[in-house]
Amino acid sequence: METRNQEFIYIMISKTNTLLGIAIQRVLGVSYNHCSIALDNSLETVYSVGRKELWNMFVAGFVVESKSKGFFAAHNNSDIVLLRIPVSQAEKNKIRQVIKEYQQKPCKYNLLGLVYCYLGIPVERENRLFCSQFVAQVLQKSEINVLDKPTSLVRPHDFLSVSSAEFVYIGKIGQYQPV
Repeated sequence: METRNQEFIYIMISKTNTLLGIAIQRVLGVSYNHCSIALDNSLETVYSVGRKELWNMFVAGFVVESKSKGFFAAHNNSDIVLLRIPVSQAEKNKIRQVIKEYQQKPCKYNLLGLVYCYLGIPVERENRLFCSQFVAQVLQKSEINVLDKPTSLVRPHDFLSVSSAEFVYIGKIGQYQPV
């Protein structure tokens, strides 16, 4: 039951038709290859680990994404699933603080970590993350335990099974309108 003061965070899972995205989808046999976290449903400020330059997948790390600018504006036909998870105001404030820490000490993309994840080997590398690992770590560091596995083994589609998550939207990011 939703209360007047109920807070939410949003997990956006996306299917991007980039070389890396297609490779992840085919190798892992999944529909979605990227995920991000947002503090509101506008999707104008969405945090993740991914490409920093629109056309260069090799320059990657902590990024602030938006549905109407940058990568998703250029790829507005990307399929997304938007989930919302209820949190307390204190938990949301903690998430905000953890994200700020990542902004101040940015991480780099953990391509090797994807290989370990695929092999099912939990390996943490300092200041190196991939997108779903980043989202899982933000939640874990905020003491929100929604997945029962090491963050280095979390894949984007794992968030689809979070019992407290509610599906908000399924469709093209370019057609998404917050409610």
